[in-house]
Amino acid sequence: MKRKHFIAAALVTAAIAAQPAAAYPLKVTGRSMASPQLQADVLTAIAEYSKRTGGCRMIFSADRAVMPRTYVPRQPTRPATSMGGHFEVWSLNVCAAKQRFQIAMWPSPRGGADFAITPLTGRMSLTAR
Repeated sequence: MKRKHFIAAALVTAAIAAQPAAAYPLKVTGRSMASPQLQADVLTAIAEYSKRTGGCRMIFSADRAVMPRTYVPRQPTRPATSMGGHFEVWSLNVCAAKQRFQIAMWPSPRGGADFAITPLTGRMSLTAR
């Protein structure tokens, strides 16, 4: 892992560890263009979604991937690329199940960044391929 990505992953892990849903080691892999704070905000939102839909908010691991500019997003979402942003797909081990999410991120007019999360799959068994 490149030093820059390792430092970012460590910052994200530290930010997430401060949240009640992650009082355990969180394995973060892959690449993201989001700041550590934005990654923490996205993971917190996914944990809340998981609690509402499955009764559990524990995230054990996250594998992130930045999508190319040619990526065609699933709906519903915001037009992140036309707003100066990008898309990422995050595969998570949430509450002992795998789930994939499309994350749209774009600069906020108020500063920082805004994001929209679209579930790409339902909960899949950890042994599913």
